[in-house]
Amino acid sequence: MLLSVFSTLYELISGANPDVPDYNDEIYETVGQQSLVLIFIILVLFYLVLGRWKPIFHKTGHWILTLVLSAVFGFAIAFLNAKDVIGDVDSYMYRFSVINAVFSAVIFIMLSLPAKLLSIFAKRTPF
Repeated sequence: MLLSVFSTLYELISGANPDVPDYNDEIYETVGQQSLVLIFIILVLFYLVLGRWKPIFHKTGHWILTLVLSAVFGFAIAFLNAKDVIGDVDSYMYRFSVINAVFSAVIFIMLSLPAKLLSIFAKRTPF
């Protein structure tokens, strides 16, 4: 089921790549699952570890830095997984990586809303 969700999202935005069926067979599912796990880990670190440790990591700047970090990791996950499976770097690989970075940032923002309620000092971060 997750494969159909990830492949639908990625192909809807970046378009299908009929030249390389490995994207639909292997890459979409792996990248989507790894991105979700990494975003969850980053959220736990920001809101439950740093957000409960000291009242210095509750500023919007820290949250933006964490958001950018999750987007960069999302780009790296997509690019490195696609490069490992495909081998050659092409323009679709960059487009797919940028799309995954944007998805990672959007999912991080959406999951920040319920996660911030679990924090002590970052309850009002980002808004």
